[in-house]
Amino acid sequence: MTADGLLEPLGFSQVVRVVEGLARRGWPYRLASLEKPADLAREDRVRDLRARLSASRIEWNFTPYASDGSVSAAARNEAALISAATRTPGIGGIHARAYHSAVAAFARWLSDRTPYLFDARSYWFDERLEDGRWFTTPIRLAVARGVEHQLFAQAAGVVTLTELQADDVRSGRFGTSRHKAVECITTCADFHDFVRRPSAECLRVPEVIRKNLCGKRVLGIIGSVNRSYLVDETLSLVAAVLRRDAKAHLLILSGQRDEYGRRLDALGIDPVRFTLTRAEHEVMPEWLSLIDWGMLLLNPGSPAKRASMPTKLAEFLACGVRPVQFGCNAEVSEWVRRTGAGFVLSDVRPETLEAAAERIVAAPADAGVMEQARVLAAPHFSLSSGLDKYERVLLATFGDLRRAR
Repeated sequence: MTADGLLEPLGFSQVVRVVEGLARRGWPYRLASLEKPADLAREDRVRDLRARLSASRIEWNFTPYASDGSVSAAARNEAALISAATRTPGIGGIHARAYHSAVAAFARWLSDRTPYLFDARSYWFDERLEDGRWFTTPIRLAVARGVEHQLFAQAAGVVTLTELQADDVRSGRFGTSRHKAVECITTCADFHDFVRRPSAECLRVPEVIRKNLCGKRVLGIIGSVNRSYLVDETLSLVAAVLRRDAKAHLLILSGQRDEYGRRLDALGIDPVRFTLTRAEHEVMPEWLSLIDWGMLLLNPGSPAKRASMPTKLAEFLACGVRPVQFGCNAEVSEWVRRTGAGFVLSDVRPETLEAAAERIVAAPADAGVMEQARVLAAPHFSLSSGLDKYERVLLATFGDLRRAR
């Protein structure tokens, strides 16, 4: 079960693809999710996704996500997940994705001891704390820590995105536990789908954009403007590259086009030097095939970031996009260095960004480097590798619940 909608790019990438793969290996899944009303309004996409899941014998039930940001909305969302967890009969266990689902699974465990796998995905309470939301008093924080302790302690198995968080759990940060398995399964990309294609084969990208990007050094920014990303520093780096290289072009794929447009205008970047659009997740491999350098400047390490791994890193490495990375945590930086795909910034001071721009402009195109990076990344970031690890942790957590294939 998941609070992230399957109709959203993240939910499709990190839930649908994973559960489909496990279903093909015989694991009988029923999916419960919260879906945003705007996504549900696109009835053709709902119908197509339901048919796709049914083809893999996956049952899907959803509840509209209450998204007004109020406490009552949060309570309604959690109640919907608890209802799905506690009222579903005949299940051998619950695969709970992230904290909201783990609370629901814990409620079921309290009633009848149904085991659950806590697929943590983050340190959610720490994220809210760092944002100055929710747990702003000592009493609220103490309650939150108590809940978090129980979610980990009573889980029959735990999955993390980073070895940093896995080590936290194994070391007893959450006290004595019932864990039969603790496994790091990071954000995965389907390496069969996410593969670099020639521009002429990226037919789902509008032809006018493909022609405009042809022969350019394409810098990519993917995703929304939010607290996780250093947007201003990223755009400053891009501007420095554009000043140095007349053939450089910025491609931004985001639903927040107006916000990016305002920031680009404030920097004085000529509109002919950038393309600002959005892309559906299923077309993302073709868009990434047109990008040479992917910007991945994140806020620096913090307690919450120990548990984070950007999905874009896996997709960049699979599609031959060279990442320019800063922040998040040491594990993200280590994978950029280990694969040799791109490079890591020591800081984001103006002089460092200018030096990074020089490095990007001077770097020769080398398909061999990125193919080697892809090979090195696959055992950790590929969907097939992730599915192998999920099977291992599911067997340890629930026993063999697989159907005959």
